[in-house]
Amino acid sequence: MHIVRIYDMTDSMLDFDLHHILAALGAQATECSWTVSGVTAYDVDFDATGEQAGRLEELAASGRRIKGERLQDLANGTQQVIWGEFQAYADASATVPVLILRAIDSSFYEVTTNDPHVLQNLRATFRDVRPA
Repeated sequence: MHIVRIYDMTDSMLDFDLHHILAALGAQATECSWTVSGVTAYDVDFDATGEQAGRLEELAASGRRIKGERLQDLANGTQQVIWGEFQAYADASATVPVLILRAIDSSFYEVTTNDPHVLQNLRATFRDVRPA
């Protein structure tokens, strides 16, 4: 798996959020099913701001999978994901994620994938993409 971090910032603030990353992923984001959770690697609960933040927090607590279109709708109504992990699965029955997005303390997003097209799209969309 390849891990990259996206740091695009202006005045110490991220210039992007989840909906920008999902847009950069294109069809892959909508074709996958997703889970939402806190960031297990840092042992923190999901945290976000904005109109749809509460719905994302409910999903994080439930562990349910949702369709990519639904995640995009929720992301569009969320101002900022402070802490959150989003795992993408190729289909509803898959048990191993094909992509993992992590929002880390409003400081950067971490993306884990084996798909070279995902990495290429991220590097074409964002200014500051670094290996982790």
